[in-house]
Amino acid sequence: MSTSAEPGRTWPLVGRAAELDDLDDLLSTAADGVGVTVLLEGEAGVGKTGLVDALRGSARLLDVELRSAQASDVRSWPFALLSDALLVRSSAAGHGAGRSPVETELADLLDAMYADPARSVARYDRAAELFAALLRRHGDIRPWALVLEDVHKADAPSLEVLLQLAHEGAVPRALVVLTMRPVPYRPELAELVAAWTRAGARYLELRPLSARATVELAENLVGGPVGPSLRGTLATTGGNPRLIADVVRTARAAGALVASDGVLDSAGTRWMTPLDEVVRQRVEYLGPDVLALLGQASVLGTSFVIADLASLAGDPVADCWRTLRHGLAAGVVRARGDRLVFGHDLVREALYNGLEPDQRRALHARAAWALRQAGAPAQIVTGHLERAR
Repeated sequence: MSTSAEPGRTWPLVGRAAELDDLDDLLSTAADGVGVTVLLEGEAGVGKTGLVDALRGSARLLDVELRSAQASDVRSWPFALLSDALLVRSSAAGHGAGRSPVETELADLLDAMYADPARSVARYDRAAELFAALLRRHGDIRPWALVLEDVHKADAPSLEVLLQLAHEGAVPRALVVLTMRPVPYRPELAELVAAWTRAGARYLELRPLSARATVELAENLVGGPVGPSLRGTLATTGGNPRLIADVVRTARAAGALVASDGVLDSAGTRWMTPLDEVVRQRVEYLGPDVLALLGQASVLGTSFVIADLASLAGDPVADCWRTLRHGLAAGVVRARGDRLVFGHDLVREALYNGLEPDQRRALHARAAWALRQAGAPAQIVTGHLERAR
């Protein structure tokens, strides 16, 4: 089973047996007529879509209808997410083919709203009412499942309908799965999550893969055992399946995968430059302010003390915390006692290598001063001074 959230971006589902068992159990509960809601959260690329795809197979085995849709930044019109999931379309027949009367009325309302947004208040309220009714009544004939992916990107009207349903309790005879990233933060999404939590929704966090599962995924992708050099790079991905796939695909595209005695390993370092570019693109969603501060933090190493970063950046500690909270929520950095650690050293290396040479040298010089002031060992300070030359 593989995920297809992005064209050409697929990888096998590995190391998720426990999470899939949980979802299968909840799907069975819904098949027995009980409403269940799941909030599935995880960092970008951790494999939420792959888990959802695997759930489709379970739904077929249990003869449970599964409706799904994925929110998108480019489809932000009112009710886009719910419309994609609930309004059945038939390309072989006409505009209303295969639709119930409620679905037909909804489709007509949405067409009118899009054609004349200035006169859509009444239509908007009616559409919200009909979507809520459709969700509540869809399970009258038989249990079903609804998967709404990337709700952190969802249009506000769809979120408002889901919020209304949360105040009424679980959707009858349905498994509802809402997948999301912890960032970007949206107040309306936070309100929705709080409401569903109060309504008894299950929270399922999809964590990074273990070291063993990381290697297993890579071996699935390359089609055989992997060697020590490639394993070393894979260890810097922090168990993120998308980054693991990026490592393998970039090495393959650059011709850096070499087979020897049945083992595939990476050769040379030239392929690391395009890999850095791919990885930097993966974290662009964090925004320029967060990335700029993380770039400065990369100079301090894999782990760092927030006070040292504040000295390096020339900003108050409180301001650094406010900026870094998005990186913390995204899992790019993680709190470990009184220090912060890059969750994926591959990301740290990409950010570090993305600094202009003059900027990097200047940052090392400032880091040497900041660490000396903080009482760091002489060899650490000397190391920064050497890189500042």
